[in-house]
Amino acid sequence: MGIRENITGRGGRRILEGTNFVIYTLVGIAILVALNFYVNRYFSKRWDLTPNKKFSLSPQSVKILKNLNRNVTIYDFERQGGTQSHHDLLDNYDAESPHVSVQYVDPDREPALARQYDVRSYGTIVVASGSNHFQAQTTDEEGVTNALIRLLKGQKTVYFIQGHGERDLSSDERGGYSQLKKEFENENYQVKTLVLLQKMAIPADCSILVIAGPHTEYLPQETDVISKYVDGGGRLLMLVDPGVQLPNLAKLLADWNVTLRNDLVIDENPLARLAGAEPTMPLIIKYGASPIVEPIARTATLFPLTRSFAIGNGDKPGVTDTSLCETTQASFGVADFTFKMKKVSGYRPGKDYKGPLTVAVSGAVSEQGAPGPQDKKRPEGRFVALGTSAMANNAYLGFGGNRDLIMNAVNWLAAESDMISVRPKPPENQRLTLNQRQMQRILYLGVLGIPLLIILLGISVWWGRR
Repeated sequence: MGIRENITGRGGRRILEGTNFVIYTLVGIAILVALNFYVNRYFSKRWDLTPNKKFSLSPQSVKILKNLNRNVTIYDFERQGGTQSHHDLLDNYDAESPHVSVQYVDPDREPALARQYDVRSYGTIVVASGSNHFQAQTTDEEGVTNALIRLLKGQKTVYFIQGHGERDLSSDERGGYSQLKKEFENENYQVKTLVLLQKMAIPADCSILVIAGPHTEYLPQETDVISKYVDGGGRLLMLVDPGVQLPNLAKLLADWNVTLRNDLVIDENPLARLAGAEPTMPLIIKYGASPIVEPIARTATLFPLTRSFAIGNGDKPGVTDTSLCETTQASFGVADFTFKMKKVSGYRPGKDYKGPLTVAVSGAVSEQGAPGPQDKKRPEGRFVALGTSAMANNAYLGFGGNRDLIMNAVNWLAAESDMISVRPKPPENQRLTLNQRQMQRILYLGVLGIPLLIILLGISVWWGRR
């Protein structure tokens, strides 16, 4: 009897211990479920631990959503159940603004709504507000945000001056501007070309005038037209290159208290060497006090083959200039540079320009004197000048903050302050490259070693209990 009672007692204790374990496990699971429900229901804070912030919206998207003053609905037309990546992305838009609601629609179950928004394929995302709507060109953040921009902003027209060997907007080659043109169109700018030599006038619908890398000089009549346009409240973006004699464009900037130097900037910054940049490709990490460069203050930009500017010491009435980008103290500007120079020997004291040097400048031109006959104040003119057109070509536009710098300058010129930010980046492909020895180690350790270790530990525990 004693032996039987002892066995029964041990069995009872084991049953009791097992029951307690099951109860504690169920209670723990219930607590986790309740906590997860509470967080999802009442707590909107999220943490994105991915290195490229794959599940977070870019600063530009967040800025646009924060400034929303109308209700916007984002429709995701997908089969029932949808695509998880769409949910992960669009839920961020919903969480960021009370003016945004997201609806997941099965076009097979709601064909009338699909016809209303001209949905022809699964996976289409439509951004709508009132009677207006736009389809996202892509289903990533860039596509959705660009559709939102098109919905909120009236289209503006940008004119690129042609006729002096400027950059080709249709070229897909490294030196072409096809990618920049696409960036303009993504942010709802209509891109056109203008030949001033044919008609000495700026079109009335011109929101921004662009001079991009001329190879020959502008006529005085052309620069007079451009000067009157900016002085009258127009907006000008100028990208010029070293080794090109541009005295008339230099005079245009001089009227706004900016000197266009005829030099080539050399920067011996060792950090640039680590990034693979040559001395003729200054890596910019120092920025001025301007809303154009404020969002990219901690991002490097690259200025391949650039010349420099000098802002006048004396204030000019009605003109306010700001240095946007500066090189390091290790830089210098080769004075009187031409591409016929076969070798740059180094800094020449008393002749060359000692760094740091300004390679990008912005300015505002306000009305001088008394108001006009209608007693109406003239709008403020603005300009942005960069010492290189190469930084915006297809080869370098995607480097660091180059794209954001150019598009922030454009949006500052257009007075679209809520568009000045850091744009969505394309998703990065993260790859793990292993050699043969490393693959063998993973095979032996992960596929064979760890499972075998678990089996041995299990046998050891079983043997000990027995």
